[in-house]
Amino acid sequence: MSEDIVRGLQKLSIRGSKNEWSLNCKQFEHIKPATHSSQSLPFFEEVEEVGTLTHWLDTDETVLSSQQGLANLADDLCHFMQDGSRLSISKYIGHDMLKNYDNFVPLTTDQLENMTGVRKFIDQWKGKNGQQKLTIVCSRHNLIDLIMAPFSDQAVHLNAIHTGGYLHIFPDRQSVEQCTGIHSKDARIKKICYSGFELENLITVPPTPNRRSAFYSIVRGKIDSNIECLFKAEMDCIDPIANTYTEIKCSSGLKPRNTYHRLKLLRMWVQTSLIPSTDLLIGIRDPYYNQLASFERYTRDQLYRKFNNSNLNFIRRNYNYNANVSVQWFDHIMKSICKLITPHLPSDNSELTSFKITLTKDLCLKLRKLDNTPTNTMF
Repeated sequence: MSEDIVRGLQKLSIRGSKNEWSLNCKQFEHIKPATHSSQSLPFFEEVEEVGTLTHWLDTDETVLSSQQGLANLADDLCHFMQDGSRLSISKYIGHDMLKNYDNFVPLTTDQLENMTGVRKFIDQWKGKNGQQKLTIVCSRHNLIDLIMAPFSDQAVHLNAIHTGGYLHIFPDRQSVEQCTGIHSKDARIKKICYSGFELENLITVPPTPNRRSAFYSIVRGKIDSNIECLFKAEMDCIDPIANTYTEIKCSSGLKPRNTYHRLKLLRMWVQTSLIPSTDLLIGIRDPYYNQLASFERYTRDQLYRKFNNSNLNFIRRNYNYNANVSVQWFDHIMKSICKLITPHLPSDNSELTSFKITLTKDLCLKLRKLDNTPTNTMF
């Protein structure tokens, strides 16, 4: 496996000293950022949902092959997703997007990063890969952070544990700011983030109203013959009419000519495109009154064309937020991580080996071998 990876990436030059290595990833093969293909590239050669998982939050119980924790999209919103009829959504317009803010309890970091169910799945999975393939195991948002690095000017800090052909990557909490998003200490940011949860509660039918749950799709994506990803992706709901997952977002508006909005659109597209099938439903929030003003619906292809077309102004920095560049970057960074790690794995494949992975703002990939196993690992 390691020889194949090295042969495939001979143009990359590794620098390092004892227990520390680095790789400049800034130079990677990609299309011209101003180029807009009519079709988007896929992130994986093959991708499939291989399992499902319900996490009962109050009891911290994980159940494989269970859809008990999966909410349904409300019937009228299902019809809106089909035909775009405004009559289907009229009763929601004007809803107070902070209605239940004071009583909301978000998922903790431990709950968000809990991989117990994925570990159970791996133990039962008939498709165990043996020693011929490296399987990167993580949560979908970990992949999104890596993909968005060239576009967001933010460093990524991860821990990695390898054993038996599986490489579990997860956030390095000592290097990552904890109080962000819904956990922010800034009340304004918290309220903006909360509106997405209020929208989800408004337009979905919970499977078990008296039990808090989270539902995950377990996805396998093949990068090449030597590398694959196995990741969990939290799903908001399923559209029972179309029989497809629906991702729910809330925004004050998405204007593709705006740099920040184009970044948000790229992140939404990445999130939906990593899994086999999903549509996107966006609730538009009035920023002045915090009321629901409208809805927008997108298939994956429609979302791609919204911010990847020749009518938009070219943004010189951050690769013009080009979706296909993000796919090419993903292929490059995943293979680079494997190239950097593989030579330092022990001959005994069952031995636990721990690393710290850092992707800097200027896209330098750094690897440090750790003496001790980090906490919060699935192994």
